[in-house]
Amino acid sequence: MRYVYILLLAAVLSCANMSCDRLSGITSERSVVGGYSEPRKLSDEERALFDSVAAEIAGVKYEPINVATQIVADTNYRFLCKGKETERRGKKFYAVIVVHKPLPNAGEPRVMSIERQKR
Repeated sequence: MRYVYILLLAAVLSCANMSCDRLSGITSERSVVGGYSEPRKLSDEERALFDSVAAEIAGVKYEPINVATQIVADTNYRFLCKGKETERRGKKFYAVIVVHKPLPNAGEPRVMSIERQKR
């Protein structure tokens, strides 16, 4: 019986992924259920989202380069950014910032992680 439930869940997730692909314009050959999309330039809406959460990060100025999205129950955004410390010597680096945006009326977007990239 457990095997039937697993197959049913896989079928539902597959159908949900195809529907999301059609709505977002992403081709199904590049999509993976629960995975991130290919990195791309930011839309105006994604830029506004980034600016709203990045304003709360003290001591560093971030400039997003590209974004990839992951659609689960909500949406996660993975921004590749150039970073520059605003204090001390102004050290420059690259970072990946993951932002979680809940469904409408379910909370505010928030930074989930900031990971500096090694050269």
